[in-house]
Amino acid sequence: MLNLEQRWKVLGACLLVVPLIVLVVLRGLQRPLTLPLTRVQPAFDAASAIEYTRRLAENHPDRVTGTPAAAQAADDLSAEFQKLGYKVSRDVFTLWLAGKRVQGQNVIGEAPGEVHEAVVVIAHYDGQFTSHQAAEDNASGVGVMLELARALRARPHHRGLIFVATDAEEWGMIGARALRGFLHTRNPLAVISIDYLTQGRSTGVAIDCQGQRAGYTPLWLRELLEQSGAAQGVPVMGPSAFRQWVEQALEVSSQDQGPLLRAGIPAINVSTIPADYEAARARYHSVQDAFENFEPATFQMVGATVEQAVASLDRLDPPAPREMKYLPFASGKWLDRSSIEWAQVLGLLPFMLACVLTVLNFEDDDLPHPLWSYLRPLLYLIPLLTGLLALRALTSSGILPRYELYPATPKDPFLYRIPVRVVLPLAAALILGYLVVRLLRLFLPPRTESFAAGKRILCAGMYLVVVWALYLDPYAMWLLIGPLAYAFLLLQFPSTLARRLLNAGLLLIGALPFVAMLVFFGKEIFLGWRILWYLVLQTAYGVWSTPAAVVFLLAVSLWIQLFRLGVLAHPKTGPEAAIRGQQIRGRLSSD
Repeated sequence: MLNLEQRWKVLGACLLVVPLIVLVVLRGLQRPLTLPLTRVQPAFDAASAIEYTRRLAENHPDRVTGTPAAAQAADDLSAEFQKLGYKVSRDVFTLWLAGKRVQGQNVIGEAPGEVHEAVVVIAHYDGQFTSHQAAEDNASGVGVMLELARALRARPHHRGLIFVATDAEEWGMIGARALRGFLHTRNPLAVISIDYLTQGRSTGVAIDCQGQRAGYTPLWLRELLEQSGAAQGVPVMGPSAFRQWVEQALEVSSQDQGPLLRAGIPAINVSTIPADYEAARARYHSVQDAFENFEPATFQMVGATVEQAVASLDRLDPPAPREMKYLPFASGKWLDRSSIEWAQVLGLLPFMLACVLTVLNFEDDDLPHPLWSYLRPLLYLIPLLTGLLALRALTSSGILPRYELYPATPKDPFLYRIPVRVVLPLAAALILGYLVVRLLRLFLPPRTESFAAGKRILCAGMYLVVVWALYLDPYAMWLLIGPLAYAFLLLQFPSTLARRLLNAGLLLIGALPFVAMLVFFGKEIFLGWRILWYLVLQTAYGVWSTPAAVVFLLAVSLWIQLFRLGVLAHPKTGPEAAIRGQQIRGRLSSD
């Protein structure tokens, strides 16, 4: 535990860090870059876009990647691009889908410009197992893209135009991922993805900016879309500051801009905001997603906004910077990347100082011996790691049906049935890992019941988790681990019921961000408590990197050990009481 002098040092660090963070934020605030924007008279025809949507939805239902229906849809899209005067090519790739190796293909239409640089518009044409026509998601986006291809082909353009109907978006944006190599040879200035136009009335256009494992839409491109919408009288809504923080923490994209941002290609997704949100959710990824009740005004909003943005990008000179790290702040200002990183690191200094002082407090008699006992918390990671290895083995062997990256789409029965042939091996792996821990503990000194010594040992583990998470993703560290780190420092010696309740409350606060994320996304993708199973599947298919999975499991292991130490332990029966009694008697005798 910290003595009085060390506590004052930590408090002093807090008092020093706060004004430093404020100074960094004030110095880093800047206004977003305003790009030149000349209002154009859109040639986009909403009726034509709706007709394109109808033909794809009704003529090619059940166009799941790798099926004959998807191949026929690709043939028709290729013919349509040729009819519009574009040079057509195919980008073929393979992927795992529901345990089978299937083939997907992107259909590409190109119109060269005066310079070796291109503006790209994409929309995915594949559907889901749980839908039939997949009209909203995403025949509608393809319909808008084809009409834009017609409208923009007739307009003089300085840069090249590329239109791509991507495949396998529903399984982790695999088509967009495969497209990255092709785009790098065409030097793309920006990519605009169109995904989902709702039936009925829409209240505006939404933009999505998150990358897949890395990246975020550059500020200039986001501002360009918002300005383009304003020029055409269309309200454009982007993510709030808090939502952007969460998106950069999780880095799990839901649209085709994701893998392109990860590759450093400026990209953004455009969709519509339904006036009847609950009805839209009911239709989403279901057989109700059929061609009906599409309103021309909805298509015109998206078409006019994107046409305006493409025309502005074509005239943009010089190109805007490709910065992909920023955060919105008050009064229409933004924090740049360096300011965010400095603030994130400075905010951890008091925690790191407290951890170092706690571990190196050699004046206290209650130090754990030997010093390598600080590795003890890592033992409890073994069962979780054996479970992780078993999960990967089940996926590689095909016992758990394999997907390329993302699990099955929401509303797929696969997500609602947890197979026994998977659960039993996972449970066996966890039990085996626990038995290994029990065996290793035979060769280690007995676990001390001392709260102070236990807290020191876990302090080293918490320090490791925080620094590792800060390196992997500082946004995720602050969102998911930061509250737990600072709650850990406030844990009290559990000598009374009140202190035990305080410790339990602190640990629950530390876990609250993760629980809140589970509840929110469980509701968003219709899974409820099965979001835990979805998280397991994401880990199996590699949505989360191995280092990220390990640091998360280590954080879970530490949380369990902290709960046992600060809430469930009985320190009065262990050496803690004896040590404290000796200290009190020593002070009395000296007096």
